[in-house]
Amino acid sequence: MRPATSHTAPDTLTPAPHWGDNAACRTSLQPDYWFAEGDDLLAVSERNLAKRVCGYCPARTPCLHAALERSEKFGVWGGLDPDERRTLSVLPTREPTPVEEVASGPPHAQAKTA
Repeated sequence: MRPATSHTAPDTLTPAPHWGDNAACRTSLQPDYWFAEGDDLLAVSERNLAKRVCGYCPARTPCLHAALERSEKFGVWGGLDPDERRTLSVLPTREPTPVEEVASGPPHAQAKTA
């Protein structure tokens, strides 16, 4: 008789927690506040309430990071609305080109020029 393989074993591992599991918006009584659209007084007020909740949320930073990665076009994510997220500028880091590396020399040579 063949022994049972691992694919038949029960899954006893608990999944890793997701950053959104303890997000403050998950327990909100007004989840639509995070997606209030328009410039009327009610929509602005609802977005501001959502941002206030985001202010004390333990998941604020990873939430904002995820929204920026996905280019979320709607809703309050990480305490910022779409217009505020568009104003963020993250400058990409870039590796020096081979020409720049040759021109500047090896890194250890730069430190001992004095």
